[in-house]
Amino acid sequence: MTAKIADEDKVFEFRIEYVSENSIGHNYHYYLAHNAKEALTYQLDAMNHKRWNIEILNLERKCPYANKWIDESYILNELKNG
Repeated sequence: MTAKIADEDKVFEFRIEYVSENSIGHNYHYYLAHNAKEALTYQLDAMNHKRWNIEILNLERKCPYANKWIDESYILNELKNG
């Protein structure tokens, strides 16, 4: 197996920060996905299916090596801009 194929198979933990109309503070949903776009797709599908009226604030990927969250919210701007 080549390194490129191995990288495509990696799954990362993502967390999506959001607020809902009935919430006082911020909440999080967590997903396992290959990339930020896939994690956002999971969130949008859940929102549509469950008819959640929430505002997504941030999307972050967990770096398993540094044990830190890496901001990948750029994907939210790509969604808004088309």
